[in-house]
Amino acid sequence: MPIHPSMNLESVSDADFAVIDEAVMDCAYAAHNKFGTLFNERVYENEVAARLRALGFEVHTQVPVRVEHSSFQKTYFLDLIVNQMLYELKVAASLIQEHDAQALHYAIMQDIRLVKLLNFGESRVRGKLLQNALQGRDRTNPTLRKSGMRLLTPNCERLIAHLRELLHDWGTHLSPGLYSEALVHHFGGEAHCVKREELADGPISLGTHPVQLHNEHHAFTVTSLRRDHAAYRKHLDVLLSHSRLEAIQWINLNQSRVEITTLTK
Repeated sequence: MPIHPSMNLESVSDADFAVIDEAVMDCAYAAHNKFGTLFNERVYENEVAARLRALGFEVHTQVPVRVEHSSFQKTYFLDLIVNQMLYELKVAASLIQEHDAQALHYAIMQDIRLVKLLNFGESRVRGKLLQNALQGRDRTNPTLRKSGMRLLTPNCERLIAHLRELLHDWGTHLSPGLYSEALVHHFGGEAHCVKREELADGPISLGTHPVQLHNEHHAFTVTSLRRDHAAYRKHLDVLLSHSRLEAIQWINLNQSRVEITTLTK
């Protein structure tokens, strides 16, 4: 798969993690006591890294991981690696589901078992350990469900063809935003593909909403919902009913099952 880590990490054992994490948390608490909660992530990252290096740990920060597909390329940066253990740093009022998803996204790209979130935005440093239960081979044979899909134009066929190629290259379970960015790229980039669609309620103009187009009046969206599919479909139906869009191709990456649904007015 064209995912290119600049460091090849190995999954640490539970025993090794316990040793590493005790030192990391001690340094994180010290950094938090010193700087409080108002600085950006890089300040805490650099302070924790310096303290860990002084203790003799092998520490790397802002480690790049490059993801490619055809002419599309995107680089992610891993915040903190301590003796092969990956940490993702946040400065937020509280950790939310999106933070978990981002951290697991990084662990999946590196094909490692553990990743830990550290949040410096609360009154006390909060750590959250996450486990990636997937192995590379678990992501490379998705089931494509197209029972609710209609090919309305040749561009719908292009959309599905590009999706198949992405899944072949990257597998499943990565961030839905990454697949979406790559599809936007293949349809001409943001300047050509992304627009603000005018919304109206009868004669009343409501404003605009950003949509991704693969055809003049046909949009697409990529999600990773495991439940509440019916509720999300209703939201898409509302978008259709208040816009000039004629159809939306909804691609849902439901773990190893990829579901494609065509919604029309």
